[in-house]
Amino acid sequence: MLLYGQIGRDRAVMFDLADNDKLKFTATSEDSRVLDALAHAQRHETARGEYITAFKEEGKEVDISFATQNWRKAVLDKTRSGQFVRKHFEAMVFTALAEELRTGDVAVVGSEEYADWSEQLLAWEVVQETLGSYLVEVGLCEAGESAEFDATFFRRQLEDKLRGAVAAADAGYPENRAWSSIRRRASRR
Repeated sequence: MLLYGQIGRDRAVMFDLADNDKLKFTATSEDSRVLDALAHAQRHETARGEYITAFKEEGKEVDISFATQNWRKAVLDKTRSGQFVRKHFEAMVFTALAEELRTGDVAVVGSEEYADWSEQLLAWEVVQETLGSYLVEVGLCEAGESAEFDATFFRRQLEDKLRGAVAAADAGYPENRAWSSIRRRASRR
């Protein structure tokens, strides 16, 4: 609830930046709940009252299930069914948008820093062409072996390599001077 005091000063700037003419946001997955909530906040940007409707123009309720329980408590007023506390709703939306940008769940079209990571992935056809040489390079396949990609087998190979690395680290523990000095320092405390 105290966050709006910080966000309130920059409210006009945040709405201005969120305007599609300035920054165009896009979801990098099927989950567009935060962007839908942002659009709802933008539709009510000029509202000056304490409350705004919790319903979209077509009558469906705005989905805020992306928010934590504490945010939902702050945004929903028990005495006003179907209404959001405007300033808390805006603070929740902009906070969630910042987090979605940070994690890559929302991208900014044309941005480098906040680009859509999924557009940078190789096409599956390219992956299939280079997969054999990659598996040889990382030691998961012998040169000349060719097989269809099997995710279960690939995962098992990675797990086996990890178990081997852990066993080697455990076996070398008594002779590892770095670990021994850490153990001695910890035992003196």
